[in-house]
Amino acid sequence: MRKALFLAFLTFFPRPSAAEDIIPATSFVLDNGLEVIAIENRRAPVVTHMLWYKVGGTDDPSGKSGLAHVLEHMMFKGTKKIPDGEFSEIVSRNGGEENAFTGLDYTAYYQNIARDRLETVMFLEADRMKNLRLTEQDFIPELEVVKEERLMRYDNRPIMLLQERKNKALWGDHPYSRPVIGSRGELNALTLNDVKRFYEEHYAPDNAILIVAGDISAEELRPLAEKYYGGIPPRRAVADKRMPQPPYPVGVRLEMTHPQVKVYTFAKEYIVPSYMSDGGKKAPAYAVLAEMLGATHVGALYKRFVVRDETARAANAYYDGFAPGMTTFVVSAVTGDADSAEKLEKGIDAFLSSFAVKEKETEKAKARLVAGLEYVNDNPETAANLVGRVRVTGFPLERLQQWKEDISAVTREEVAEALKTMLTSAPSATTVLMPEGDAK
Repeated sequence: MRKALFLAFLTFFPRPSAAEDIIPATSFVLDNGLEVIAIENRRAPVVTHMLWYKVGGTDDPSGKSGLAHVLEHMMFKGTKKIPDGEFSEIVSRNGGEENAFTGLDYTAYYQNIARDRLETVMFLEADRMKNLRLTEQDFIPELEVVKEERLMRYDNRPIMLLQERKNKALWGDHPYSRPVIGSRGELNALTLNDVKRFYEEHYAPDNAILIVAGDISAEELRPLAEKYYGGIPPRRAVADKRMPQPPYPVGVRLEMTHPQVKVYTFAKEYIVPSYMSDGGKKAPAYAVLAEMLGATHVGALYKRFVVRDETARAANAYYDGFAPGMTTFVVSAVTGDADSAEKLEKGIDAFLSSFAVKEKETEKAKARLVAGLEYVNDNPETAANLVGRVRVTGFPLERLQQWKEDISAVTREEVAEALKTMLTSAPSATTVLMPEGDAK
């Protein structure tokens, strides 16, 4: 990826209140299947233009991990109308900024630019949706760039190497076990024909969502979307996306030492329902639980292990509810010495097992979640990211209207039941990263 876009705000804003108040999003669909969403925000004459493709690392063919990410890089290599490298130059000359990122279930491209330059980036993005020029001359050096990115982001970062091993143990044959950036061996095996085939199969208007957030209304956006995207034919050969089965229940523990590591990092990851699995009924309770446990400075983990016991430097809980299938709930902590690390791991396990979900704390967590949503629409890029992430995983835009109500309706009993189910029956993986020489 050209930039790892920070999406942690989704943890704190899992449910906005009424769409017309928090996310004033209006959608329509072009005849070629492209879903278009306008998010109106008149605070400044700027817009975020964002195109999400419903394809990511999980769609990489077996033995070809990293393919979706490599294509993301190749999308900046030009068309017949726009020479190699000119895409970014044109955006920059018009005072904008642009980037892209690949996830497990999506690939997204965006530009932040003045409202009066919107048509420029719409032309550029629509052009490369159908006219990308893919040559061996461009592919070979760009593949080396991706390999260097792999070296920088994974091979030289112990925490990412441990995450990679953990994902294989936790997810098994599920596509979530594969790194989006690709494994070294499989990157070496990729060919230009692989990239061409992937582009032809997945990059089409009826496999994409266009979001424009900022100084624009749906009425103003519709003719522009028709002008620049409406003439692109729908997908050409792609099969329906297969939803993989969740992994079998496992409970694994992985330790790793590394000479670069100076502190001890403990994490326990559970596979739990998302907003798109199990009818989304359990997801709001997990969102509230994550807020109760992991909220900065006021979460139960922080108050217990950082403030009271002083065994941790940091303690967090994170729930990523936006996934097309099952997702993860992570509890993590960092400490500075071996004695504290051992106490911390045992202490967190015991703490979670005996954690009493109280009515007062449940209500406080719900109030913090709802209050935090007020900030979502302050920035068009933030709003576009949230709505894009919601829609690309299949969550209906209409349910934005219900998000505040969903959180407000969560009961103490539902949170307690979510915690119990997670601890007793969810597949899980525990990881411990420590300085070299400290393995037991």
